[in-house]
Amino acid sequence: MRKLFLVFTVLSISLFLVACGSNEENLPLNENPAETVYLPVFTLAELSAYSGANGSTAYIAVDGVIYDVTNEYTNGQHQGMQLGGTDASAAFASSPHSASTLASLPIVGTLEGSPRVIDTTKTASTSQTTTTEPVYLPIFTLVELSAYTGAQGTTAYIAVNGVVYNVTNVFSNGQHQGMQLGGTDATAIFSSSPHSMSLLATLPIVGTLEGFSPIIDETATPPVVETPVDPVNLPVFTLGELETFTGANGTTAYIAVNGVVYDVTNAFTNGQHQGMQLGGTDASAIFASSPHSESFLANLRVVGSLEGFPVIVDSTDLNTGGSNSYDDDDYDDDYDDDHDEYEDDDHDEYEDDDDDDHDDDHDDDDHDEYEDD
Repeated sequence: MRKLFLVFTVLSISLFLVACGSNEENLPLNENPAETVYLPVFTLAELSAYSGANGSTAYIAVDGVIYDVTNEYTNGQHQGMQLGGTDASAAFASSPHSASTLASLPIVGTLEGSPRVIDTTKTASTSQTTTTEPVYLPIFTLVELSAYTGAQGTTAYIAVNGVVYNVTNVFSNGQHQGMQLGGTDATAIFSSSPHSMSLLATLPIVGTLEGFSPIIDETATPPVVETPVDPVNLPVFTLGELETFTGANGTTAYIAVNGVVYDVTNAFTNGQHQGMQLGGTDASAIFASSPHSESFLANLRVVGSLEGFPVIVDSTDLNTGGSNSYDDDDYDDDYDDDHDEYEDDDHDEYEDDDDDDHDDDHDDDDHDEYEDD
């Protein structure tokens, strides 16, 4: 009895484990855990671009983790030290409040070579994403900078610590306190000025000097790169395939003229025109002898090409808003005009013949009647 109980217990546990494993394997894709998303990795050179100068973004690195100190350190400076854009691990190692300070700072990435930090604000997505490249302000050589002297009221630029500023509205003719600063690297002059930082903070930044870290143009909109659309061609028909579109009993009717396949379903009843079965055929010879073939074909919808002829691009499948078909009203009007013209000619011919026959019969009857009298 105990053996049976043990066997039954083992079987029950086995079936339960198999069921659990099966359910786990059959989880929907959207219930699987998302892939981990990490914060960006910065090199020391990339980090140096975030110095906080003139109120710009300021980052520091401490023990391989990069923190945003823009709102903490004015112009990236703390207690007289320029920490923005640097690895401040040594400075924070000697600070008694480093741990509490760092705990309150936003983490924005890691230094190259350090363990990566998970971005807890984002969830990985399996859908494809597009990124836009940042737009940078222009880079000036010293020669190019020298062209912006401000002479005679022209544009005046100066460079300070690799950043190019527009001083047109500040320095008359590019001069300041009797010195010609426009068009020059004025770093040495501004380093000895007590008000240099406050003045520079009010000036528009227009670029960087060659050899310094480029500055992102916050006002520019990154260019949108449109992916070219590969052309989609209309179907290519063999004569055998074309023959299936006869228009019989109101079905679709196609004809081919000079290698182009047209839809004549609404133009030729049951694929017939003037007593001829044109639907499903190569009607090039018939249309070659028609005086109105070009205007008539221009109003038909192009649906493909015949094998051996140039393929035709489907203009309705491109992002151009174009169409290879014509307006139905225009088509009906043009077709009716042609159709009426053909009908009028035939009708007049038949009418003339009937009138002649009728007149002959009438004359004979009258003549006989007079003769009898």
